[in-house]
Amino acid sequence: MKKNIVNLGILVTALILNACSSDSDDNDNDNLAKLQADVEEITVTATSGAWSITNFVDSGKNETADFMGYGFTFNQDGSLVAENGNTTVTGTWSITIDDDVSDDSDDDSSSGDNVDDCNACTVEQLTNVLTACTDWFVDKLERNDNDLEDNYSSYRFNFSADGTVTVSTGSNNYTGSWEATGSGNNIQVVLTVADLADFQDTWTLHEIELYNGESKVDMRINGEDRLRFNNGCTLGNFNSGNSTGEIDFNIFFAAPEDFNELSEDWNIVSYSASKIELKHVSGGNGGTDLLTFEKD
Repeated sequence: MKKNIVNLGILVTALILNACSSDSDDNDNDNLAKLQADVEEITVTATSGAWSITNFVDSGKNETADFMGYGFTFNQDGSLVAENGNTTVTGTWSITIDDDVSDDSDDDSSSGDNVDDCNACTVEQLTNVLTACTDWFVDKLERNDNDLEDNYSSYRFNFSADGTVTVSTGSNNYTGSWEATGSGNNIQVVLTVADLADFQDTWTLHEIELYNGESKVDMRINGEDRLRFNNGCTLGNFNSGNSTGEIDFNIFFAAPEDFNELSEDWNIVSYSASKIELKHVSGGNGGTDLLTFEKD
């Protein structure tokens, strides 16, 4: 009889926990649905026409004048085009729910993760990223369901704009080539390195991720084999890590330098049909960068 009482107590506790969990899941789903609706609304606003930068404060310095005369167009395909009549500068943009809020499944898991996140990527962007950083290391390597990254923990890859790639280890050096063609989610990267058969193949670019103190280039073959390069370098003017806000307004310009300073995962302060106000709080000194777009 005593044993039955204990089991009944366990059952009641489990039911209570399940009920609480269900309530929590419902709240999470409602919050996610609201965030997704906000992302859609902000996207419609941003793509509704050309914008001008009316305020840009970077590390306490007002640099608004650097963008005088430029009109910024946020295109549906993820490209961001700035034009002043004589010069055209192209970057990328996106509006995303912060990873800490959405609590998405770990992207390190390759099972079923065949969704391509590089719709707006370009060969130029990939080239700029790979050649801007030195000593890329292998963060993930899966071939035929085998995890091989530990076999190459000491290998460092350096990519050059002329299409050469050099690989060095503690005792050996290899020279090969790399070439990227295509656009969006169909960029093909051909790696040719003698004596490194695990890398030598035609890979499809899956994703480029840029954070403070970390850059990643992720490639796949048929959604199964996977190669991800990682680096401790920072591309863009990132003053802190991932945004602590719920929605990120992501901007990336590889060049020129003044446009590169706009590269950030901005928090949205406010938005309307005629104005978008963004900010980014530095994780180092607590300083706040400000960026405002207004409709022409």
